[in-house]
Amino acid sequence: MIAAKIILSILIYLLNAVIAVVLGNSAINKYKRTASREQALYFFGQIRSIHYIYYIVSMVVIIMLLTSLLPKTKANYALISSLPFAYLILSTVLSQLIYHRVYRIVRDIGTSLREELETAIKSSLMMYLPALIILPLRFQWITIELSGLWSSLLILIAVAAYNLAYPYLLRFSLSAKPLQDEAKKAEIERFLNSHSMKRVQVFEWPTTNNKVANAIVCGLIYKRVFIGSYLLENLSISEMNSILAHEIGHIRRFHLWIKAILFVAAIPLFLGLTSMMDRVEGSGFHIPIPVGVVFILALILGYLWFVGSYVSRKLERDADAYVLKMGIPAAVFVSALTKLAELNHSMLSIHKFIEKLQTHPSFEHRIQWIQHAAKHAYNADKRTISK
Repeated sequence: MIAAKIILSILIYLLNAVIAVVLGNSAINKYKRTASREQALYFFGQIRSIHYIYYIVSMVVIIMLLTSLLPKTKANYALISSLPFAYLILSTVLSQLIYHRVYRIVRDIGTSLREELETAIKSSLMMYLPALIILPLRFQWITIELSGLWSSLLILIAVAAYNLAYPYLLRFSLSAKPLQDEAKKAEIERFLNSHSMKRVQVFEWPTTNNKVANAIVCGLIYKRVFIGSYLLENLSISEMNSILAHEIGHIRRFHLWIKAILFVAAIPLFLGLTSMMDRVEGSGFHIPIPVGVVFILALILGYLWFVGSYVSRKLERDADAYVLKMGIPAAVFVSALTKLAELNHSMLSIHKFIEKLQTHPSFEHRIQWIQHAAKHAYNADKRTISK
């Protein structure tokens, strides 16, 4: 019976590889039929939702099978709480092994499989680290006994510490370094200084080989901007300044704090759900540990995904408005966004439903809004870049 459960768990997990191969081949065939990287990648993004659904279903089944083999000890409870994250990380790595072929053919990337795997592992650890900290504290699967109040306080402290450490963790995850191009470094610093952003540190992360054009801002206290090398190589100085202005907008409009508060707001949801489950168990209805962990994890991730995506799109629109407010010509900003779409092989127009699941509005809607706002609200086309 034990051997049968282990074999079944392995087979269920390996089906991940089969699904990944099928989806990857479908994307490659789409590219061969259409000769369009954009269409193939957009199609690939849509069909991967099938894989995400299987992730969740198979994770629940495998954890139920494996935990039924473990004695109900405190140490095993801690192991059980970590199984969903171990499963998700291993599945991400397995998918990356297979999907690397898709990106190499469709996106024509130059990164090695080893580099892609390192990136996948680092990003997965960054994503699941908070939950890995919170679950043991909440369920007291550590060596010290805590009251509910102290447990909640430690969770809050852990989340705050994570947010403060995030810029340093992100730099490690991205393998980012200070800007290498002295001329661009001087221009970027000049632009930031002219807008009272002297304390903002700018880093470059290597994205030329994997062809990712993007910029990220983070940090509640000490702000950091990370710019992909692929972006630096392909945008003009004025276009780069418009992207920097967008990131400055996130800082000036307190978007980083809003996202942090949104993240912290998940804590009462988490505590409320676990307390509710405690009361249910107290009434005599037994909830298996793996079911409880997966249920809570799914709800929290759902909260951060749907609510976070909705709020994030609003903040992106606000940061776009700030670019125009700074005096960046709309034509320059639109040119930068158009290049971003081209460099990342992104579709300008996407389905409404897909757009609602994203953290950013579609490029088409962003460009339309910018042009309309520049004409009717900011009249930005008649202005020059603010010095």
